[in-house]
Parts: sequence; C-alpha cells; structure tokens
Amino acid sequence: MKKYLVPSTIISTVLLLAFYLFNDGLLGGTLHNQFHILVIIFFAQSVPVAWLMQQAQKEVGQFPIYIIGAVGFRMITSLMVLTIFYVLKTPDLFAFMVQFSILYLVYLIFELIVVLANLRRN
Repeated sequence: MKKYLVPSTIISTVLLLAFYLFNDGLLGGTLHNQFHILVIIFFAQSVPVAWLMQQAQKEVGQFPIYIIGAVGFRMITSLMVLTIFYVLKTPDLFAFMVQFSILYLVYLIFELIVVLANLRRN
C-alpha cells in the first residue's frame, strides 16, 4: 500500500503546489478555479485503489479482477464527479473538463505503472 500511496501523495502535492504557487504567475491563471478540488478528489480515489492493489497482491489468482475493479472504481467515481460539477453549472466547463481529463489520465497512467511493476513472470 505504501508503494502506491506515497507516490500518489507526491503527485498530488506537486499538483497542488503548482496550483497555489504558479497558477497566477507562471501559468497565467490557466488552471481552473476548481483544480485543487479535482486533485483532492483524485487523491481520495487513490486510497481505495491502493487497498484493492494490496488485496490483489494477497490473492495472486484474482489479481486481474482486483485491478479491473480498481480501474472501474476510478472511472465510475470520476463520471459521478463530472456529473455533479455539470449539474452545479461550474463556470468555464470546457476548461474544467479538459483539466479533469488530463488529471484522470495522469493518475490512471501512474496506477498502470504501479500494476506493471507488480506483475512478474511465473
């Protein structure tokens, strides 16, 4: 679980620092006002995903099912978050969705890299 949560914490911290320190200056306000909330949501998704990966390592025969479950969990909760922000009429929704998609891909690629590192040939 530490192999997943520590790097996930580092990614989230770097993204939050970029938002708070560089958004107004270097980035010229490019990041959406809700960007920090998105980072927190994706980090919160990382906790159950880390638990599922830990369970997958305990039950090697069920490894693919747990990983598919983790990816499915992230996808379903992400769709729910998008729906909530859409219903709340978030301003500048297109920029929000682009940044949401980029964050989704960053966390998904990180998740898959961790999964590939745990795979070993028998």
